[in-house]
Amino acid sequence: MEAMDMDVDVDEGDSSQRLALIRAVRVLDEDDSLPLPEKIHKIWLLLTAVKNTKLHGVEESILRWLLKQMSGSNDAAEHVRRLPLTWTILGHVFPKIPAQALGRSLAYLRFVLVLKTTLEDVTKAETEESTKTKKRKRGDKSPVTLADLRKPSGCLKTGSEIFRALEILLDQGTVYSEVRPEKRVGAEHVKSLFSSSGDETRDITAKLLLLCNDSLRATEDEASKGQQSWVNTLTAIWNLRLHNKEDILEFAKHIYGPASIILAKLEGDIPTEESGQTWARCREIWAPQLRRFMSTYLIRPARQGFAVDKNIDILKLALQIAQTDIVASVTVMWRIAARTPRDASDPKSKIEHAAWAEAVFQAAAEGLQSLPNRRKNEVLSKLLDIALKTGSIPETETLRAIYQAHALEGAEVDWTLISKIIACDADVFLVAQDPDVLFDKIAAVAKPNSETKQEIVANVIVPLEDVFARARDLSGFVTRWFRCLCAAKKVEKSIWCHPSIREHLATILEASLSGPQLLRLLEGLESIASTAGEILVVLDGVCAGLTDESTISAIHPKITSLIEQDYEGVCSDVLALRWRVAGYLASWATTEESNRLWKKIKAGLKPILKKGSLGEDQTFEAFSCCSRFCLSNHIGGKYEGDITKLVCAMVERLIASVKTEADLQLLKPYVDLVFSQLPRLSEQPKQEVNTLTEHIVGLFWRVTNQPPDSHHVRSLELVRPLIHNSDMVDEESFLDAAINPLLDALDGSGEQHRWTQPNSRDLLLTLLEFPVEAWTRGRRKRMMGSWKKQKSAISSLAKKDAEYGLAVMRLLVKIVQQPTLYEEMEFADLLDVCSTVTAGNATLLAMAERFVNNTTRQVTANANASTRVYLASASQWAMSLQSQGYSEDRTPIIVLRSLVAALTDRKVSSASIEQLGVEPDIFNQKLASVVGQALSDFASEAKKLSVDSLSDANLQSISIVLDAAQVLRNGSAPLAKLELSDTALGQLDEASNTLVAKDATVAWKLRAFLVRQSPDRYTADYFCAVLEYNTRAVGEELIHSFVDGYVQEKGQSFRDQVLPKLMDRDKLISGPIAPLVAAQRLLELYQASNDDRGSSNTPTSLDLAKIHEHVTSHLSQTESLAHFKQISETMLFLLDKHANAMTQYNIEATLTSVVQVCSVHGPNIQGSTKTTAAGEIFTSLFKIVSLIIKRHRLRLSGHFHIILAALRALLTVLLADPTTTSRHPPWLHSRLQPRHAERFARLLTLICEPSAASVAPSSRARSELDSATDKAKRAAGQYMYLLLEVYVKLQLEVEVTRDMRKALEVGVFSVLDITGEGCRKVLNESLDAAGRAVFRALFAEYRKFGKWKGV
Repeated sequence: MEAMDMDVDVDEGDSSQRLALIRAVRVLDEDDSLPLPEKIHKIWLLLTAVKNTKLHGVEESILRWLLKQMSGSNDAAEHVRRLPLTWTILGHVFPKIPAQALGRSLAYLRFVLVLKTTLEDVTKAETEESTKTKKRKRGDKSPVTLADLRKPSGCLKTGSEIFRALEILLDQGTVYSEVRPEKRVGAEHVKSLFSSSGDETRDITAKLLLLCNDSLRATEDEASKGQQSWVNTLTAIWNLRLHNKEDILEFAKHIYGPASIILAKLEGDIPTEESGQTWARCREIWAPQLRRFMSTYLIRPARQGFAVDKNIDILKLALQIAQTDIVASVTVMWRIAARTPRDASDPKSKIEHAAWAEAVFQAAAEGLQSLPNRRKNEVLSKLLDIALKTGSIPETETLRAIYQAHALEGAEVDWTLISKIIACDADVFLVAQDPDVLFDKIAAVAKPNSETKQEIVANVIVPLEDVFARARDLSGFVTRWFRCLCAAKKVEKSIWCHPSIREHLATILEASLSGPQLLRLLEGLESIASTAGEILVVLDGVCAGLTDESTISAIHPKITSLIEQDYEGVCSDVLALRWRVAGYLASWATTEESNRLWKKIKAGLKPILKKGSLGEDQTFEAFSCCSRFCLSNHIGGKYEGDITKLVCAMVERLIASVKTEADLQLLKPYVDLVFSQLPRLSEQPKQEVNTLTEHIVGLFWRVTNQPPDSHHVRSLELVRPLIHNSDMVDEESFLDAAINPLLDALDGSGEQHRWTQPNSRDLLLTLLEFPVEAWTRGRRKRMMGSWKKQKSAISSLAKKDAEYGLAVMRLLVKIVQQPTLYEEMEFADLLDVCSTVTAGNATLLAMAERFVNNTTRQVTANANASTRVYLASASQWAMSLQSQGYSEDRTPIIVLRSLVAALTDRKVSSASIEQLGVEPDIFNQKLASVVGQALSDFASEAKKLSVDSLSDANLQSISIVLDAAQVLRNGSAPLAKLELSDTALGQLDEASNTLVAKDATVAWKLRAFLVRQSPDRYTADYFCAVLEYNTRAVGEELIHSFVDGYVQEKGQSFRDQVLPKLMDRDKLISGPIAPLVAAQRLLELYQASNDDRGSSNTPTSLDLAKIHEHVTSHLSQTESLAHFKQISETMLFLLDKHANAMTQYNIEATLTSVVQVCSVHGPNIQGSTKTTAAGEIFTSLFKIVSLIIKRHRLRLSGHFHIILAALRALLTVLLADPTTTSRHPPWLHSRLQPRHAERFARLLTLICEPSAASVAPSSRARSELDSATDKAKRAAGQYMYLLLEVYVKLQLEVEVTRDMRKALEVGVFSVLDITGEGCRKVLNESLDAAGRAVFRALFAEYRKFGKWKGV
């Protein structure tokens, strides 16, 4: 009764509010005491207080009154039109009035004219305020006075409300499939408002574009809500016009100008200061919408007209009208026109597009004539850049005209424009009237800065080399290049001496010139007068590119004669190239030719090697040349001894010059050369070679033995080429000479070079660089013996210097990776190594554990006298060991754990434990005692301390203890049991819950230990609660360990009871992922009955089919990527490992879930904006469908339409472009890649080319003459052509890249293989003309490349 009274009160209250609204509306025209803005505000308050009803008379009255007040031309009418609240009220009443009545009222009251007038008002802000807009805080009230409404901020607020009202109105004109007939009629009435008058609709669209442009200048505080949908709104209004052949003209005159300015700002074609999140969001959404808008109504119609009469006057007209910002209009038009679709595989389409692009580019270039030269060139460069990206290259003649008229115009040369012209079509400079002009312009560049010089070389000169090479005139380029070098005042300063020119020449030389051609070229260059060694620059590039023996044989004498000339007076930088070329000749020449050449050049080479500055290029090139001659004379050459002495003398100079780190950086090229090339000379035991080896080792020692304050990392970079040089590693004497000084430095008799000296860490790091092969048994024993002698001092320093301790530990671990039973090896060494570990250093701790594990396994693997003594010492140590707290010395637990694990492995491998002379139970019991004491101490201390007070060292300690408990559990020692009190277990349980926030890994290890230690303490509810509480991501292996520990001693019936609790709906779609992981682990541990079916007679048996149904039903409702992937893996596991338990319903439900995930109602997965998320989801769906095809193919018989629906959904998602259409699943934020198309093609081949195992029936009642695979192919062929129909139609709707089509080709061809002629005819009839053209090209490709033509 009280409830009824409340309803009556509510109804009476609402009725009174509606009566108040009716009275207020009736007296609107009678009450002149209130100004119009206050009346409108009062109406708004009353209107929003009234509930929605089926009555709409009041709303119609308000609509009529507002439009009446807005229709005048005085200030009052303008005030009402500009008032944002007016349009807010209109947007509020539009959906409350039936569409049919609404359309009639708006037409009668000339709403479109009022809208046009309002837009004309709000797009004309006051001029003095238009340049500078005040920032308005969000808390400020909306402008009310007419003066405020005329300001830019007021106009923007009014415009925002206009867009919102129009969006609501257009929604009334949208017809949905399920609406009633009267609603359809009303929608047509609303749409007729804009279709009845094309001129007014045109003007409205143009003004709305101006509003969009003005909104981009607004600050972040002034940004309008819903601004991202504005372009869609104005596009919808333009679409409602009655379209005719004059549409393109109207668009060019009135729409293109403002639209191009907006798009140019969004694309960055014109400078703008806009920024912020709203700007970025608008740029992301508006840019593709505007491109599509202009392409649909201007560019594509112009393209169709051009195909008929080769005329683009309409585009020229658009550019003439948009002269206010010609840069924006030209750039936008060219960008959209250059991207018009064409078939790259069709020659006719390519020719037509080239003609279209040429015409549009010429029109764009003509439109820029009014700009200043510099600005014009910048825009032309941008247009050519767009041409390169879109593949719409203008013709050569057009580019040549731009080059001559713009690039070379004036005193300054526009190198950026020239580089773009060359990138588009470098043939421009081959057909030029005087191609030498460009070479002269390049040579005339006076003192270019480094950036300009690099730009000219990389973007002009190097491409010119390519174009001359393609024209088979590389000789012409080299000749012009040589003439420019000769004309330079200083060759070494000329831009033509840049090394990139020579390097690129080397890459294209042999492919462009034969041996005779190259010889004629060199002869021609020789005839040109040169005095400054210009020929050496060319020869450097030529020699670097020669690898063919016949070519080398043809030109070798000519190069030799050019090298032997007198180069007196040539600068050292150019002369350095002579020695480089001589080095090339030495590596090519025979012994006699090399000796002859050496005799001629050694006189000039020796002074440079002896006295030349090491910082000059000439000295380095001379040393490199000498090294090449030394290698060419090795072994047993006539001048080998003399040349080797020169090399040795040079290496001596290097050794003497290496004093500081700066010297190392200066001499790096020399050191690299010595360490990479000269070790090859160590093969022959000659006195000179032995001396050279000593010098190489001496340089190695000098580089590594730098002062302690130097940058040792750079030294390591220098010596790595020698340490990893195979010539040194393979030569034992050389290796011994290199590594022995380092070992001597560590264990020498003096105090200067020992393990604990300041430079010892650098020596250890150098030793770590040597490969494992270099550490022979003798060296390993020596290193361990040296460490043993000084281990106390090493341990002390390691505790103070963590980096030093890590270097020592890394070296010890590297040594004991191989069996190393060194002399006087004893168990105390193992304890000393562990003592170097400092608290809190996880890396050092991990290295110590590796050392202990390797050592104990090597000891237990060898049963001899020394190992028995070693283990006996270990036993005595274990028996004398006292239990310690968890946070103290971790050595006992680490060592005991390793010993127990090693002895357990030996026992598992059936090896005899008695041969070792040790009782394993000693270590097991002691480890159990130590672990138990440590856990008890931790339990009591954790109760006193808070979680935040636990240090990293504490957490490492308890982690080690828990790992040891796991090893103890795996050892299965009957006498080694952990004894913990109930109080300690309770304290550890509380600690595990609080540790999750500090260290989730340790917390889960502790939980796994507790449920193993006393599983009866914990109920199933606790087990599920722990998994649900897990809010931090942890590794699956930790959850598996927790689950295994809890259920290992419980029966299958208990597991079956726990599983449903973990698979509640909310746990499947959101929240922590741990319950899902645990559920899958329980399924993996499931012990199936004999028939493995859910229809078992046992009441408590697990129904796997029902579980699969439950999981599958939630796949499309997941809210995170982790949940989606985990559910997918669970489905895969059940479908694969328990295939016999799956029913027909399970298979169909799985495929239906795939369709749901790929639909627009698919899961809205959080975090799917990542670039890889969509691919991961698609891959999961692919795995599900492919498994059904392979494992459950027979269940698809008679139900093929279901698999077809899944394939159709996957194909639609695969080709969908989320930036251009809204018909895609919410998780698809980026287009899928060709690798995903390859997976989909695999699905098609699985269906069309089934394996015998997938289609073979389980039993045959009778023998069949037809194979099962042929029957499966025929059955699939009756349906798969429908998928081809979808593929063809999708290609007409979205742009499918060539790589995507190529990836799908294998699958599509396999579908065509099984599609009969009748199905192809049906397919052809179901397509329109465009679809048939696409299918015709596809089938032609299939017949040419895909159809098998064998006998």
